[in-house]
Amino acid sequence: MSVLGPYAAGAELLRITDRIRAAENGADLQRAVDHLLHPKHGALERVREALEVAGEQIHDLDNEAYDLAYRFDYASEYVRGAQSELVNSEAKLRRVGATSRDRAEARKRSSELPDHRGAALATSPAAAKAKVLSAPDSETAQSNAAVHPPRASGPRR
Repeated sequence: MSVLGPYAAGAELLRITDRIRAAENGADLQRAVDHLLHPKHGALERVREALEVAGEQIHDLDNEAYDLAYRFDYASEYVRGAQSELVNSEAKLRRVGATSRDRAEARKRSSELPDHRGAALATSPAAAKAKVLSAPDSETAQSNAAVHPPRASGPRR
């Protein structure tokens, strides 16, 4: 027997908990949680099985202790329900944090790149000069308005 005696299983669960807490990404988390959720060898399955067997053993040893046996059976079914809620969560666990990590990496990459927004929005000197030369002054705008009356929108005749 180990140093912890009958509580070695509890110590192992604490190690699993520490691995879960230390996970640095979804894949690490999935591997650590698998020790709990594996359908045949996971800790939840073993706890469920132990509760079920305890209920059976209570009933076998004392027919009058059916209430206590029922409580263990109920606990076993409760654990089974928890297992069914978590079934097929491996892929989702692997993706945990991936979206926020991808956004953080994209922000980091964009902060490392030179800022070209100003250059993209800047007007070239030739375009600025052409714009000034082609901009109508108030006299030109008034004379154009007199020569070309505005068209009214409406049905064509």
